[in-house]
Amino acid sequence: MESIRFKDFLIDYLECYHITKKEFASRIGISQKHLIELLAGKREFSAQIITNISLVTDIPVDYIYNIEKDYKLEQEIHRYLEKENLTLTKYLNKFCYRLLPKENYFEYKDESDKLEILKDILKFLRVTTPEKLYELNDTIFYKSKNNKPELLFLWLEKCYRTALTQKVSTYKKENIPILVQKIKELAKKNLFDEEKLIHLFNENGIYLVIQDDIKGSKIRGAFRVLCGVPAIYLTHKHQRIADIYFALLHELAHCKTDFNKAQAKNLISYENNNQEDSIDQQAYCFMVDDTYYKEICCKKNYDIKDEKNYPKSFIVYRLAQDGFIDYHSKEYQTYNPIIK
Repeated sequence: MESIRFKDFLIDYLECYHITKKEFASRIGISQKHLIELLAGKREFSAQIITNISLVTDIPVDYIYNIEKDYKLEQEIHRYLEKENLTLTKYLNKFCYRLLPKENYFEYKDESDKLEILKDILKFLRVTTPEKLYELNDTIFYKSKNNKPELLFLWLEKCYRTALTQKVSTYKKENIPILVQKIKELAKKNLFDEEKLIHLFNENGIYLVIQDDIKGSKIRGAFRVLCGVPAIYLTHKHQRIADIYFALLHELAHCKTDFNKAQAKNLISYENNNQEDSIDQQAYCFMVDDTYYKEICCKKNYDIKDEKNYPKSFIVYRLAQDGFIDYHSKEYQTYNPIIK
């Protein structure tokens, strides 16, 4: 059911309290003709008129603004759907709207009303029209033809809102090698504790959010700078120790090389994205020093059982990436265990 306009509410109010248009117009400081045009929907309610109506009637200003805002949003939605030749259901499906409450994104005010659901989604995304949503594409540096933009926008917004709940210390670029070393220490023990890791990053001046993506998305992670503070977002796609740490080190590599770029853009990492080969290479170097890897680990006589310098999971991860061992091999499965 579509929202009524405030003019419709005001018509009922005047009838209920037996107030003439002439008297009411005088009380709120406009002409009777002006009021008639407002009640006919031919003119917009200005901020001053809304304030005056609130003073005269005790109707809260916020209520008047919200009811008008909802109506205008509905008009924009209908216009967009008509222009794009979309049904409301087809457009909602782009957001996988049935999954959002289940994935703890937010609850719908009225899950039986699809128009209300779409309004809730757009409000969550902090846009005033569907067109404004797709202007967010300008904030995405790496794009993927395989990814659904609506799901990406939802995930980024959820991560952003979660990041704002974290308290971070002052960031310094010298913190990056500290974090890399801490990650290696954890990986050596095959430990992955999400809460402790977030605390570690916050202590070193970086937001860290690990948030489920929405089914159908191919997002791996993202890097952004929020008001001078680096922010790393990861999904829970990564099932093994080295997988999640590689994704984290990948975003740290962005922090090292793309800090300025990320102040204006979201740097998105997707599955199998060859646009980021140089960043991936930096992440590999964070895992295992290149010289050590090539001169020691890649040799035929290398025995990972004797490895003491680097996490074994990182070694087999790189060896599998370069085709020296198979992902299904016993060696890979043993030394790059599934996160418990």
